[in-house]
Amino acid sequence: MYEKIIEIIVYVIAELRHHKNINEIDVEKLKQLGYTKAEISTAFSWLVDRIEMAEKLFTVEQTQNRGSFRVLHEVERELFTDEAWGELIQMQSLGIVNSEHIEMLIERAIMTGIGMVECQHVKNFVAHVVFNANISSSPNARFMLAGNDTIN
Repeated sequence: MYEKIIEIIVYVIAELRHHKNINEIDVEKLKQLGYTKAEISTAFSWLVDRIEMAEKLFTVEQTQNRGSFRVLHEVERELFTDEAWGELIQMQSLGIVNSEHIEMLIERAIMTGIGMVECQHVKNFVAHVVFNANISSSPNARFMLAGNDTIN
């Protein structure tokens, strides 16, 4: 489920950069793409919780001065499919992951010997980093509920 939420977050941030207004994002298009109401709601909730960060992401100065992308060594290049590396670069350019996260993914891929890192692996890793890191980093952070979870 969290991988789908990451896909929605990537879509929404890309749309925000294009439209600059959250009201202009077509939620019906997300539903047509097969995302559930709970997944869409969770993604928007995550974005709203980080609205201050999101505002900083969209400044022209930071977009232009974001820095360079990691150039892979030959051995590292063999770890990623072109699509997976492109997905990771897109997530970094949107501010979802940073250089440290990319280094962690490269290290894990080498250490675990998973073979080829594909898009699904990248989304899984990013979901883990985004949701688990933020839950433990702040005592007041909200926990994400799955679509079928209840509160007693």
